[in-house]
Amino acid sequence: MPEAHHIGMVQASTASHFWATVEDCLVNFHHFERDKAAERVTTLWRQLPKGPEAKCDEPSFEDMIYHAEPWYIACNLAENDLPLTQYQSEYRNILRQNQLA
Repeated sequence: MPEAHHIGMVQASTASHFWATVEDCLVNFHHFERDKAAERVTTLWRQLPKGPEAKCDEPSFEDMIYHAEPWYIACNLAENDLPLTQYQSEYRNILRQNQLA
């Protein structure tokens, strides 16, 4: 298997875990229905620039978003900034369930 192909698969896997974590945060901490959480997450990731037309010398927004905590992405989608410290233990469990910790 070519190295570049392997890296792309890892990135795709990480991205799916990332978005699953955002969705779980919306459900568990912001009390969204699962369908509504999935819809919000899907809408956001579809808006991210991707593909050859998005390539440039600057890091892309898509690359930058994966360096953010899923917690804060969920808070932004819910338009409700919750203090992470209050929910740290439950959040850590969600990260582990989604293979991000």
